[in-house]
Amino acid sequence: MNLEATEAICRLKYAYFRLLDTKRFVELGELFVEDATTDYQSAPGPQSGRAEIVEFLTSSLTDPGIVHVHNGHHPEIDVHDNGTASGTWYLYDKVIAPAYDFLLEGTALYEDVYVLVDGEWKIKHSGYRRIYEEHRKHSTGELLSFTSRFDPEGSGQPDTTAIS
Repeated sequence: MNLEATEAICRLKYAYFRLLDTKRFVELGELFVEDATTDYQSAPGPQSGRAEIVEFLTSSLTDPGIVHVHNGHHPEIDVHDNGTASGTWYLYDKVIAPAYDFLLEGTALYEDVYVLVDGEWKIKHSGYRRIYEEHRKHSTGELLSFTSRFDPEGSGQPDTTAIS
């Protein structure tokens, strides 16, 4: 049962990334339970409920001039006896907005909660915390900002002393 559940949860999250990057937000919303929550560190505040999640993604990413890739990998899935599961996913993402001369690239760790509903796994909660995020000018690659969870001073500036 655990192997089947793990495979189904992996397929669920794979669909999440595919539907996100193809801007099929209504279909993506169907992967969540009605009272789901999300908490994306890069987003303004958490979202509560399927409708709010879909609205947030639609308003943030519908512009066809903004392209993105969200590559989730190395899943660590724990299936629990009560019809729930938890998962950690490693994220690599890139967002390109040529009209704004903007490029975002980074990594994060997703922490998800899943629930079995009528024999189908759904997302109850999804959110991530960044490992790093950098912003660049798309046209030149010039670094605009760099933040890391390991930056103790929170300056967001890269340490160039180690670069030779």
